[in-house]
Order: sequence, then structure tokens, then C-alpha cells
Amino acid sequence: MNYIFCGAYKGLLFGLYLRYLGKEITVVTYNGDLIKYCKAEKIDYIEYEHIGPRITTFYQFFKLKKVLDETIKKIDFKKEDAFFLLGKTKGYDYFYLAKELSKIGKGYYKNPDREMEIYKAPKSKPIFIRGKILKFFYKIVLDLDLIYYTGNNGDPVLGIPNEFLKKYGIVEFKPDFSSEELLIDVVQKSKSDYKEFDNLIIDDRPLSMIKFESIKDLYTKLYDLPVDFAFKKHPYTSENGDKTGLLYYDIFKKFEEVPQHIPAELFYNNIRKNVIAVFSTALITASNLKHLKAISLLDLVEWYHEPTKKYFKDLFIKESNNRMLFPSNFEELKEILLKN
Repeated sequence: MNYIFCGAYKGLLFGLYLRYLGKEITVVTYNGDLIKYCKAEKIDYIEYEHIGPRITTFYQFFKLKKVLDETIKKIDFKKEDAFFLLGKTKGYDYFYLAKELSKIGKGYYKNPDREMEIYKAPKSKPIFIRGKILKFFYKIVLDLDLIYYTGNNGDPVLGIPNEFLKKYGIVEFKPDFSSEELLIDVVQKSKSDYKEFDNLIIDDRPLSMIKFESIKDLYTKLYDLPVDFAFKKHPYTSENGDKTGLLYYDIFKKFEEVPQHIPAELFYNNIRKNVIAVFSTALITASNLKHLKAISLLDLVEWYHEPTKKYFKDLFIKESNNRMLFPSNFEELKEILLKN
């Protein structure tokens, strides 16, 4: 059995690739939308409780270890089984599972996309006492030797060093195709029974990076265009949050919402013309499909952090082979949407 930890859809899409190759998979997740998808597609899964320990709730580190140890018992890992570690940052859950399960059976590492371009070591900002305490607890409770990487906005992010893989005998998984090619293969083999649309708007949930009023103004203008839109909410999000979050989802109420638990990429064969978002990396896959145009709106909104905007634009240009479109004003966007 091949076990894939899936906190988000990138892991699931990789698992689907293995499934299309005829391999048995079991998803390990806490994500409610992923579980809905697994149930709908009859994919085996193991659910566990997600716990995010903080300095102010340090006792949760011990609860987290208990939950993960119970999850390992549920998995009932055998010598011939394989566990896939998909990523080097943010994942204390799968770091611990990979560490423990690789002692029993096979451990594989696969970078799911461009992670190490987004998160680079060493850190560029000093690590304050809170960060050091957090790292200390992961070591004492979970026996994880973590390091700090640097995010594209300069903030530190915890992850595993390269030595982690060697220490626990975790082998890098190297298929004959790149991650993007694997994803394209999965997308081309997938089609939802849901209805088709000309255009799909993907929710980035960008409120921490982009000024809300600029997003609101942009999408409000789209309402008046004689264009067919569908809206895809970000997985595992809730409208029952802060006031800004409620307002954010309210601006999309006139668009028809497609099922939240379906990965955006697996809905692309139901879209006839355009995929639209601000900075969702799902745009990269859309840009590599012949029947779609990928439109990034990052030049049409106001950013809190210009270097982050530049990072995504440079990434999109490179990974789409300069096929992605970046309208510089609303009239240009309107022309793109109305002419095809």
C-alpha cells in the first residue's frame, strides 16, 4: 500500500497519479474537503485530528504526539508499504509520520512543486525567542530536528534539513516526468460530471497579501460583463470567520459556485475558455493546457508587499513559458474575456 499524507490538494493530485498507474493508495488527512473527495471517488483514507501547537498552548505538543502515534497504529504500516513525504516545510505532522514509518517500511520524498523556490535556507530575518521555543518543543516532544527556511515575504518557516532524508533512509522519488507534467497527466484524465462553464475564477484567499477594497472593486466590475463565470472557493475554508472574510466571500455570491471539495485542476476539463485568479499556482497548470487561457490579475490589485507580487509574476512567466496573461488594466481584461 502507498500512503500519501495530504494536508492540501497537491498531495492528493500526486496520489491520483499513482492511482492512475494502477497502484493502491490510502490518503492520510485531516482536511474535510479532501475526505469528501475521497468518499466520492471511493479512495481509501485515514482521518486524524489536526492540532496546531503554539507557544501559549505548549501542552498541545503532547496531545499532538498522542494523536500522531494513534494515527500510526491506524495505518498499521508493513515492511512492504510505502509512505510519501511531499514537501520540506510547514509539515510537522508528516515529518513525524515519515520519521516513524520509515523505520518500518519504505519512505519516499517528492517535492510536489516549486517549494524550494518559495522557501529557501538560510533565514533572512532573525529568529526570535518564540521561534526558538517552538523549535525546541518539536525536538523534545516529536524528536524533530527542524531548521528555519525563508518565505518569499522574508518570514521564517520551519522545515526539515536535507540531512533528515539521509538519517531516516528516505529515498527521493524520481519519476520520468516533472511534477507539472505529472499534474497535467492527471488533469487530462479527469472530468467532473458537473456542468461546463466558459470561465473559472479561483479563490486565492489573498486577504493577507492584497488590499480587500481593490479585490472587491475588481470582481464587482466583472459582474456587469456579459460573460459566463463559475467560482471555485479555496479548499477547507469557512465563511464563519472575521468580518473581512465574510465580506470577501460575499463579493462572489453572484457567481455560480462549483463544489468546493473538487480540486480546481480537476475541474479544468469542464472549463471551455479561461481560468482566472490573482496568484494561485493552479494557474500554471491551466497555462499548460491547450484549450485554456490562464489569466493572472496580480497587476490589477493593490499589494501590501510588492516583492511578493514580483515573485509570483516572475514564477508564472517562467513556469508557463510566458503563456500566462497579465492584463494591466480592466479594459484589457475585458477585451480578453469578450473576444474569445
